[in-house]
Amino acid sequence: MTGELQSHTATTPLRFDGVRHSYGDVPTLRGVDLDARPGEVLCLVGPSGCGKTTMLRVAAGLEQPSDGAVWIDDVQVAGDGVNIPPERRKVGLIFQDFALFPHLSVTENVAFGLRVGSTADKRARARDMLRLVELEDFADRNPSALSGGQQQRVAVARALAPAPAAMLLDEPFANLDASLRRQVRDDALGLLRRNGAPALFVTHDAEEAMLCADRIAVMRDGEVLQIGRPDEIYFQPNCAFVARFFGSMNRFVRIVRGGVVQTPLGETPAPGFADGDEVEVLVRPEAIKLAAGGDGPAGAVSATRFAGETRLITVDIADNDGSGDCCLECRVFGYEHVARGDHVRVDVDRNRVFVFPLDRACSRLAA
Repeated sequence: MTGELQSHTATTPLRFDGVRHSYGDVPTLRGVDLDARPGEVLCLVGPSGCGKTTMLRVAAGLEQPSDGAVWIDDVQVAGDGVNIPPERRKVGLIFQDFALFPHLSVTENVAFGLRVGSTADKRARARDMLRLVELEDFADRNPSALSGGQQQRVAVARALAPAPAAMLLDEPFANLDASLRRQVRDDALGLLRRNGAPALFVTHDAEEAMLCADRIAVMRDGEVLQIGRPDEIYFQPNCAFVARFFGSMNRFVRIVRGGVVQTPLGETPAPGFADGDEVEVLVRPEAIKLAAGGDGPAGAVSATRFAGETRLITVDIADNDGSGDCCLECRVFGYEHVARGDHVRVDVDRNRVFVFPLDRACSRLAA
């Protein structure tokens, strides 16, 4: 055993093929297809109860699919009558609560999952892993003597020690203070990428997914709605739910007339929709530009809030659907002094305006 991380090059490091799962009569996964690539961090995001943690439990062997198959390291581990036990699936698990044994030393915790080699070899491997997470000086301490961030790094070392074919992470950094979370998270994910095995990372935090993921899978009601790079998910959402999950939106419910919809920001094309279709138009706050002059719609600033590098500004503007004024949320970058009561003109970046079929379920979830 050495201190080097082992590289994994399986053609099928982690794959879900049409996986279905239910708790009693309640479906939790509805035919999920998902491939995690070698060395990538694939984040699962979505509201509570959408199936994120169930995906991890099925991959780990803690739950069995009712249909479909799971493949790890080019081996089918579940489905079609196959059920490889968890301890033989070559997966590493990292949880929110660290799950360290309080009666064992740090070295003994890291060595606990090693099944091959002499006691001396296991301890050597454990100390090599602790060196990677920069905790070799704490090898003989008990976990209770470590900070939360140090305990999480021990959990990462323990998960990496057996050189797993896939890593499964269930909101592993949620219990850390905000000031510590980013450093521990970035260090841990860097190690996972070096390991070469895919990491399936569950988080409820859309911003964390954007910062961490190589790709993101957005889930709702047991289904994967969209998979893509963070920039693809943000700039090219395929439905209203995905668009609204990643940040606030200005939203207008409209009827398509003559291939366009009318909003307070002007006319917006609605390709692919028929006259009479009910749609929702979504506009990101940073897509709205403010100016003292110009020929855009006029409004009055009703609120302004300082948010570091940006300023959040609310503009009251007449809605052309006859319902009176509406409030536009704008995010202005850089320092631009706008005071409450100022009259401004608004313009919009049309590349950040999305038109989708009206999703009433999405509206209820966002309420």
